[in-house]
Amino acid sequence: MNKLVKGSIAAAAGIALLLGGAGTFALWNANTEVAAASVTSGTLALTPSGTGTWTDITNGRNAAISDVSQFKIVPGNKLRFTQTMKIDASGNDLVADLTYSAASITGSLKNVAVTTMGVSSAAGSSTLPAGVTADTATAGSFVVRPVAAGSTTAVVTFVVELPQATDGAASMNGTLDLSKLTFTLKQRAIA
Repeated sequence: MNKLVKGSIAAAAGIALLLGGAGTFALWNANTEVAAASVTSGTLALTPSGTGTWTDITNGRNAAISDVSQFKIVPGNKLRFTQTMKIDASGNDLVADLTYSAASITGSLKNVAVTTMGVSSAAGSSTLPAGVTADTATAGSFVVRPVAAGSTTAVVTFVVELPQATDGAASMNGTLDLSKLTFTLKQRAIA
């Protein structure tokens, strides 16, 4: 065979292969669309409402403090910061812990002062807001669950006490910086 015939046969075979690959090889298949609706996510938010206030509650006092930065705390003093908060919580399995971040407190009195947190439905009340319970495992921590309304209002209190037995050298001329005091609302893992 001459080269021209061999080349023509090879070209014809190549064209046949290319044309064969251009077709479709289909197996039966089917699909359908269903109205499965949409899935939406819940919410978790903690928002301050208004401006917080300071009160001197030493030995049963209830004296408002207009400028806490001018108050000179001494051993035995107890001060309370009160802040109204809106808690938004929605979600089928949502459970969250409400507490404060000790890391947000700085200053030389940090390891001397005693700090605690409380939550109530209104100032001066001991009743907890709807959807909030005390965490029996962790003092000063509260458990938040969704309520039908989607949100609840809580009065959060933060108490700072310089104990009577505080060593003078460790506490004189000290500071407790609460300018970045942070309350946290953190979801628990689903059990």
